[in-house]
Amino acid sequence: MNYCAECGFKIEGEFKFCPNCGSQIIAGAVHQDKMKMNADEVNICKNCGEENPAENSECFSCGIPLRKNKTNKKSIVKENIKNSGMMKSSNENYSKVGNKKTPEKILTSLHLLMFSSIIIIVLIFVALIKFGVFDSEVKKNVAQVNDQSSSSGVNLANMEEINKLEAAVTATPDDLESTLHLAHLQQDAGLYEKAIANYKKYLVKNPENADNRVDMAICYYNLGDNTTAISEMETALEYQPKHQIAHLNLGIVNLAARNIEASKEWFRKAAELDPNSEAGKRAQELLTSH
Repeated sequence: MNYCAECGFKIEGEFKFCPNCGSQIIAGAVHQDKMKMNADEVNICKNCGEENPAENSECFSCGIPLRKNKTNKKSIVKENIKNSGMMKSSNENYSKVGNKKTPEKILTSLHLLMFSSIIIIVLIFVALIKFGVFDSEVKKNVAQVNDQSSSSGVNLANMEEINKLEAAVTATPDDLESTLHLAHLQQDAGLYEKAIANYKKYLVKNPENADNRVDMAICYYNLGDNTTAISEMETALEYQPKHQIAHLNLGIVNLAARNIEASKEWFRKAAELDPNSEAGKRAQELLTSH
């Protein structure tokens, strides 16, 4: 038979930890106040249920004043078994706070290793941020996204308006102004094939509109169809011979198609139409550089 060296609880049987307070049991260690107890009489603490020597005025477990209440030890054996609780297999101790028991977490070597690992990871992360490693990676990813967006040519900013206009045009196909506006938005969003279809629908009724025919030609150019782009721009000039942007764009498309002499001629004509305009200055720059 042993007594817990921490709380003085009488331990019957083989236990590694005290059933009452959870402290580790050390062979031969006996709570000093328990050694002084009378073998048959104890004073039970009404607060925590601890057994105290009959002459104690205060509970040596929770410290509250004790009433002089001697109890035969044999009569409390069953109560001690009831209050001792179930044995836990985890590494948790319990300290008494009033009538409640709260877990006291034990810091084992495994916990120390985990905390050390976390600290090391945090320090590495801070160092990487300080030296800009993550910034460079983010910039790289942003650059890749921008490259993909520019290569696809799709601008999703106006998609909600495009969807609404598509529904409106489907409901009222004779609304050519909405059809033209939809074509412009589709071109801006990189939806060139859809834009071409709506430009054609509009130009059937308004073939002389050089501006919109040039816009449709640009869609063909962006799709890689230089031949059709050149043809549509030349048609626009039949309706409006001094259309400066059509001249400039014909120079650009012919340059892309490796028609060098033709591109020079179109750039020269565009510059002559109005050398002080933005299109005229751009044409002169391209003429000089090529």
